[in-house]
Amino acid sequence: RLLQAVEQNEPDKVSALIVKKGLCPTKLDSEGKSAFHVCASRGRLDCLEVIIAHGADLSVTDGAGFSALHLAAKNGQSECLKRLLQERLAVDCTDSIGRTPLHHAGISGCLPCTETLWDFKANLNIQDNEGTTPLILAAQMSRVELCAFLLGRGADANIQDSQGRSALMLACESDSVETVKALLRGGANTQLVDSLGHKAVDYSVTIGNQRIIRMLQDGVP
Repeated sequence: RLLQAVEQNEPDKVSALIVKKGLCPTKLDSEGKSAFHVCASRGRLDCLEVIIAHGADLSVTDGAGFSALHLAAKNGQSECLKRLLQERLAVDCTDSIGRTPLHHAGISGCLPCTETLWDFKANLNIQDNEGTTPLILAAQMSRVELCAFLLGRGADANIQDSQGRSALMLACESDSVETVKALLRGGANTQLVDSLGHKAVDYSVTIGNQRIIRMLQDGVP
């Protein structure tokens, strides 16, 4: 019933169920979700305020190992993300594969979430269990604006993952001219080599994008 009240965005009902019925907003259901986690992923800010006011443990993870911060970033809910961070939650908390909220914002391409995480001092160069940074994920997903934002705030363009792949290599593989351009402007090194001995140009030759191949050889016009 608490989950239902959150789904329908009824903060008064949420409050009544917590106070009168003694229901716990962070208790996981059979699917591994709680009312609290649904607030974060669905952007139910008013309901979230109620749950925070009742002193819930905001650091609990759902059945999949995601915290509310991960869920908010993953689903582009920047207002809820900001509200949770104001409660002094650890901005670089990791999920089961070592990803932080910023990694998830990189994948979802949510610029407001990324800006909020930056404001709260998120580590831009943090690596997950595979050595992947938020920039590498954003490049892989062709999130041009997000790549430009991270680079502009000092993200390292040349970190390589556990397979030696850089953001530039993955941008070439994703065939995104604009992402490649942003990375080259942000100081990406075209000469890095992955664990199989391939450079960024080898990734673009496989795809066959002549514009990218030219940019890698001649620099950004």
